Amino acid sequence: MKQFNKITIIGVGLIGGSIGLAIKKNRLAREVTGVFRRKSTLKKAIVRRAVDRGVLDIKSGVRDADLIIVATPVYKIPMLIEESARYAKDGAVITDAGSTKEWIVRKAEKSCKGLPVSFVGAHPMAGSEHAGVEFARPDLFNGASCIIIRTKSTNPGALNKLVSFWKAIGARVKVMNPSAHDKSVAFVSHLPHVAAFSVAGVVNDSDLEYAAEGFRDTTRVASSDPYLWADIFMTNRKELLASLRLFERYNRELASAVSKKDYKKLVTLLAKAKAKRDKLARYEK
Repeated sequence: MKQFNKITIIGVGLIGGSIGLAIKKNRLAREVTGVFRRKSTLKKAIVRRAVDRGVLDIKSGVRDADLIIVATPVYKIPMLIEESARYAKDGAVITDAGSTKEWIVRKAEKSCKGLPVSFVGAHPMAGSEHAGVEFARPDLFNGASCIIIRTKSTNPGALNKLVSFWKAIGARVKVMNPSAHDKSVAFVSHLPHVAAFSVAGVVNDSDLEYAAEGFRDTTRVASSDPYLWADIFMTNRKELLASLRLFERYNRELASAVSKKDYKKLVTLLAKAKAKRDKLARYEK
Protein backbone atom coordinates (compact mmCIF):
# COMPACT_ATOMS: atom_id res chain seq x y z
CA MET A 1 0.00 0.00 0.00
CA LYS A 2 1.44 3.38 -1.00
CA GLN A 3 1.80 5.64 2.04
CA PHE A 4 3.38 8.51 0.10
CA ASN A 5 3.18 9.99 -3.35
CA LYS A 6 6.85 11.00 -3.45
CA ILE A 7 9.79 10.25 -1.15
CA THR A 8 13.12 11.98 -1.61
CA ILE A 9 16.35 10.50 -0.27
CA ILE A 10 19.34 12.81 0.09
CA GLY A 11 22.50 10.71 0.16
CA VAL A 12 21.95 7.39 -1.59
CA GLY A 13 24.75 5.25 -0.18
CA LEU A 14 24.44 2.04 1.82
CA ILE A 15 21.70 3.33 4.14
CA GLY A 16 19.93 5.66 1.71
CA GLY A 17 20.11 3.06 -1.04
CA SER A 18 18.75 0.34 1.22
CA ILE A 19 15.89 2.64 2.26
CA GLY A 20 15.12 3.25 -1.41
CA LEU A 21 15.14 -0.46 -2.23
CA ALA A 22 12.93 -1.22 0.78
CA ILE A 23 10.46 1.51 -0.20
CA LYS A 24 10.19 0.11 -3.71
CA LYS A 25 9.98 -3.51 -2.53
CA ASN A 26 7.13 -2.65 -0.15
CA ARG A 27 5.46 -0.23 -2.60
CA LEU A 28 5.34 2.61 -0.11
CA ALA A 29 5.62 5.45 -2.63
CA ARG A 30 4.68 6.23 -6.22
CA GLU A 31 8.11 7.77 -6.80
CA VAL A 32 11.49 7.63 -5.08
CA THR A 33 13.82 10.49 -5.98
CA GLY A 34 17.49 10.56 -5.01
CA VAL A 35 19.62 13.67 -4.52
CA PHE A 36 23.30 13.17 -5.34
CA ARG A 37 26.58 15.07 -5.31
CA ARG A 38 28.11 13.10 -8.18
CA LYS A 39 26.76 11.83 -11.49
CA SER A 40 28.72 8.61 -11.04
CA THR A 41 26.82 7.76 -7.83
CA LEU A 42 23.54 8.75 -9.45
CA LYS A 43 24.16 6.30 -12.28
CA LYS A 44 25.02 3.50 -9.82
CA ALA A 45 21.80 4.11 -7.88
CA ILE A 46 19.69 4.04 -11.05
CA VAL A 47 21.36 0.79 -12.15
CA ARG A 48 20.68 -0.71 -8.69
CA ARG A 49 17.10 0.60 -8.93
CA ALA A 50 17.44 2.18 -5.50
CA VAL A 51 15.66 5.27 -6.86
CA ASP A 52 13.33 5.99 -9.77
CA ARG A 53 14.90 9.33 -10.56
CA GLY A 54 18.10 11.13 -9.63
CA VAL A 55 18.98 14.82 -9.46
CA LEU A 56 22.04 16.84 -8.44
CA ASP A 57 20.31 19.70 -6.63
CA ILE A 58 18.18 19.74 -3.51
CA LYS A 59 15.60 22.26 -4.72
CA SER A 60 14.31 20.11 -7.57
CA GLY A 61 14.82 16.93 -5.59
CA VAL A 62 12.60 17.83 -2.63
CA ARG A 63 9.92 19.63 -4.65
CA ASP A 64 6.52 18.01 -3.98
CA ALA A 65 8.05 15.34 -1.71
CA ASP A 66 5.82 14.10 1.12
CA LEU A 67 8.78 12.60 2.98
CA ILE A 68 12.40 13.76 2.80
CA ILE A 69 15.09 11.49 4.26
CA VAL A 70 18.62 12.80 4.79
CA ALA A 71 20.99 9.84 4.88
CA THR A 72 24.40 11.49 4.60
CA PRO A 73 27.36 11.57 7.02
CA VAL A 74 26.44 13.21 10.31
CA TYR A 75 28.18 16.58 9.95
CA LYS A 76 26.29 17.36 6.73
CA ILE A 77 22.82 16.49 8.00
CA PRO A 78 21.77 19.78 9.72
CA MET A 79 22.83 21.88 6.73
CA LEU A 80 20.94 19.64 4.32
CA ILE A 81 17.84 19.65 6.50
CA GLU A 82 17.92 23.46 6.61
CA GLU A 83 18.21 23.66 2.83
CA SER A 84 15.50 21.05 2.28
CA ALA A 85 13.10 22.84 4.60
CA ARG A 86 13.36 26.02 2.51
CA TYR A 87 12.14 24.26 -0.64
CA ALA A 88 9.85 21.57 0.78
CA LYS A 89 6.12 21.76 0.23
CA ASP A 90 3.69 22.60 3.02
CA GLY A 91 3.10 19.58 5.26
CA ALA A 92 6.24 17.71 4.23
CA VAL A 93 7.94 15.51 6.82
CA ILE A 94 11.74 15.72 7.01
CA THR A 95 13.78 13.07 8.79
CA ASP A 96 17.33 11.76 8.92
CA ALA A 97 19.25 8.54 9.54
CA GLY A 98 22.13 9.93 11.59
CA SER A 99 23.86 7.97 14.33
CA THR A 100 23.81 10.80 16.86
CA LYS A 101 20.67 12.68 17.68
CA GLU A 102 20.92 15.48 20.24
CA TRP A 103 23.36 17.49 18.09
CA ILE A 104 21.33 16.96 14.91
CA VAL A 105 17.86 17.42 16.40
CA ARG A 106 18.75 20.68 18.14
CA LYS A 107 20.00 22.21 14.90
CA ALA A 108 17.25 20.73 12.71
CA GLU A 109 14.38 21.88 14.91
CA LYS A 110 15.83 25.38 14.99
CA SER A 111 16.11 25.56 11.19
CA CYS A 112 12.58 24.19 10.66
CA LYS A 113 10.93 26.42 13.26
CA GLY A 114 8.29 28.67 11.72
CA LEU A 115 8.23 26.75 8.44
CA PRO A 116 5.23 24.65 7.30
CA VAL A 117 7.23 21.41 7.55
CA SER A 118 7.81 18.88 10.34
CA PHE A 119 11.16 17.41 11.38
CA VAL A 120 11.38 14.06 13.18
CA GLY A 121 14.81 12.54 13.82
CA ALA A 122 15.46 8.84 13.33
CA HIS A 123 18.30 6.34 13.57
CA PRO A 124 17.99 2.92 11.91
CA MET A 125 20.33 0.60 13.84
CA ALA A 126 21.54 -1.28 10.81
CA GLY A 127 24.49 -1.05 8.49
CA SER A 128 27.74 -2.61 7.37
CA GLU A 129 31.44 -1.92 7.30
CA HIS A 130 30.95 -1.37 3.56
CA ALA A 131 29.88 1.94 2.08
CA GLY A 132 28.15 2.80 -1.18
CA VAL A 133 24.88 2.10 -2.94
CA GLU A 134 26.39 -1.00 -4.54
CA PHE A 135 26.13 -2.68 -1.10
CA ALA A 136 22.52 -1.60 -0.48
CA ARG A 137 19.93 -4.31 0.30
CA PRO A 138 16.14 -4.12 0.53
CA ASP A 139 16.14 -6.36 3.64
CA LEU A 140 18.79 -4.41 5.58
CA PHE A 141 16.23 -3.16 8.11
CA ASN A 142 14.25 -6.38 8.57
CA GLY A 143 14.12 -7.00 12.31
CA ALA A 144 16.55 -4.16 13.03
CA SER A 145 15.83 -1.49 15.62
CA CYS A 146 14.96 1.99 14.45
CA ILE A 147 14.97 4.68 17.12
CA ILE A 148 12.66 7.59 16.38
CA ILE A 149 13.10 10.82 18.32
CA ARG A 150 10.33 12.67 20.11
CA THR A 151 10.82 16.09 21.69
CA LYS A 152 8.48 18.77 23.01
CA SER A 153 8.44 20.25 19.50
CA THR A 154 7.64 17.03 17.63
CA ASN A 155 4.47 17.06 15.53
CA PRO A 156 2.42 13.99 16.63
CA GLY A 157 1.06 13.38 13.13
CA ALA A 158 4.53 13.46 11.58
CA LEU A 159 5.81 11.14 14.31
CA ASN A 160 3.05 8.61 13.59
CA LYS A 161 3.79 8.74 9.85
CA LEU A 162 7.44 7.99 10.48
CA VAL A 163 6.69 5.15 12.90
CA SER A 164 4.40 3.57 10.29
CA PHE A 165 7.01 4.07 7.58
CA TRP A 166 9.82 2.31 9.45
CA LYS A 167 7.56 -0.54 10.53
CA ALA A 168 6.49 -0.97 6.90
CA ILE A 169 10.10 -1.60 5.83
CA GLY A 170 10.61 -4.17 8.56
CA ALA A 171 12.14 -2.30 11.47
CA ARG A 172 11.34 -2.64 15.17
CA VAL A 173 10.54 0.91 16.26
CA LYS A 174 11.41 2.50 19.59
CA VAL A 175 10.52 6.12 20.39
CA MET A 176 13.02 7.96 22.61
CA ASN A 177 14.21 11.44 23.46
CA PRO A 178 17.54 12.52 21.91
CA SER A 179 19.53 12.41 25.16
CA ALA A 180 18.44 8.84 25.97
CA HIS A 181 19.27 7.81 22.41
CA ASP A 182 22.79 9.19 22.54
CA LYS A 183 23.52 7.51 25.89
CA SER A 184 22.31 4.12 24.64
CA VAL A 185 24.06 4.15 21.26
CA ALA A 186 27.31 5.29 22.88
CA PHE A 187 27.46 1.85 24.50
CA VAL A 188 25.93 -0.42 21.86
CA SER A 189 27.28 1.22 18.69
CA HIS A 190 29.89 3.93 19.15
CA LEU A 191 31.97 2.23 21.87
CA PRO A 192 32.18 -1.09 19.95
CA HIS A 193 33.55 0.81 16.97
CA VAL A 194 36.17 2.48 19.19
CA ALA A 195 37.13 -0.96 20.54
CA ALA A 196 37.37 -2.45 17.05
CA PHE A 197 39.49 0.42 15.75
CA SER A 198 41.71 0.13 18.82
CA VAL A 199 42.28 -3.62 18.51
CA ALA A 200 43.02 -3.31 14.80
CA GLY A 201 45.26 -0.32 15.48
CA VAL A 202 47.59 -2.06 17.95
CA VAL A 203 48.13 -5.36 16.14
CA ASN A 204 51.47 -5.83 14.39
CA ASP A 205 51.28 -6.15 10.63
CA SER A 206 53.45 -9.25 10.84
CA ASP A 207 50.85 -10.97 13.05
CA LEU A 208 47.91 -10.45 10.70
CA GLU A 209 48.61 -13.59 8.68
CA TYR A 210 47.76 -15.63 11.79
CA ALA A 211 44.49 -13.83 12.53
CA ALA A 212 41.51 -16.17 12.80
CA GLU A 213 37.77 -15.66 13.22
CA GLY A 214 38.05 -14.12 16.68
CA PHE A 215 40.17 -11.24 15.41
CA ARG A 216 38.11 -10.91 12.22
CA ASP A 217 34.79 -10.79 14.11
CA THR A 218 36.07 -8.35 16.73
CA THR A 219 37.57 -5.94 14.21
CA ARG A 220 35.08 -6.23 11.34
CA VAL A 221 33.67 -2.73 11.80
CA ALA A 222 37.19 -1.26 11.87
CA SER A 223 36.93 -1.49 8.07
CA SER A 224 34.32 1.28 8.22
CA ASP A 225 34.88 4.76 6.80
CA PRO A 226 37.18 6.69 9.21
CA TYR A 227 35.72 10.08 8.22
CA LEU A 228 32.17 8.93 8.83
CA TRP A 229 33.03 7.55 12.28
CA ALA A 230 35.14 10.54 13.26
CA ASP A 231 32.01 12.66 12.64
CA ILE A 232 29.93 10.36 14.82
CA PHE A 233 32.47 10.25 17.66
CA MET A 234 32.82 14.03 17.73
CA THR A 235 29.08 14.77 17.64
CA ASN A 236 28.41 12.33 20.51
CA ARG A 237 31.59 13.23 22.36
CA LYS A 238 30.12 13.57 25.87
CA GLU A 239 28.35 10.20 25.95
CA LEU A 240 31.15 8.40 24.12
CA LEU A 241 33.69 9.61 26.67
CA ALA A 242 31.41 8.47 29.51
CA SER A 243 31.15 4.98 28.00
CA LEU A 244 34.91 4.89 27.41
CA ARG A 245 35.58 5.63 31.08
CA LEU A 246 33.49 2.62 32.11
CA PHE A 247 35.15 0.51 29.42
CA GLU A 248 38.59 1.46 30.72
CA ARG A 249 37.54 0.65 34.30
CA TYR A 250 36.42 -2.85 33.26
CA ASN A 251 39.66 -3.34 31.34
CA ARG A 252 41.66 -2.30 34.41
CA GLU A 253 39.78 -4.88 36.49
CA LEU A 254 40.59 -7.57 33.93
CA ALA A 255 44.24 -6.50 33.77
CA SER A 256 44.48 -6.46 37.56
CA ALA A 257 43.04 -9.97 37.85
CA VAL A 258 45.55 -11.27 35.29
CA SER A 259 48.43 -9.39 36.93
CA LYS A 260 47.58 -10.74 40.39
CA LYS A 261 46.86 -14.24 39.06
CA ASP A 262 43.40 -13.95 40.58
CA TYR A 263 41.71 -16.75 38.65
CA LYS A 264 38.40 -16.50 40.52
CA LYS A 265 38.09 -12.76 39.86
CA LEU A 266 39.01 -13.23 36.21
CA VAL A 267 36.37 -15.90 35.67
CA THR A 268 33.77 -13.73 37.42
CA LEU A 269 34.50 -10.78 35.11
CA LEU A 270 34.46 -12.94 31.98
CA ALA A 271 31.24 -14.71 33.05
CA LYS A 272 29.54 -11.35 33.70
CA ALA A 273 30.43 -10.19 30.19
CA LYS A 274 29.35 -13.51 28.66
CA ALA A 275 25.94 -13.33 30.35
CA LYS A 276 25.30 -9.90 28.86
CA ARG A 277 26.44 -10.98 25.40
CA ASP A 278 24.22 -14.06 25.55
CA LYS A 279 21.16 -11.86 26.18
CA LEU A 280 21.47 -10.56 22.62
CA ALA A 281 19.86 -13.76 21.34
CA ARG A 282 16.42 -12.51 22.37
CA TYR A 283 16.80 -9.48 20.07
CA GLU A 284 18.24 -11.22 17.01
CA LYS A 285 16.46 -10.89 13.68
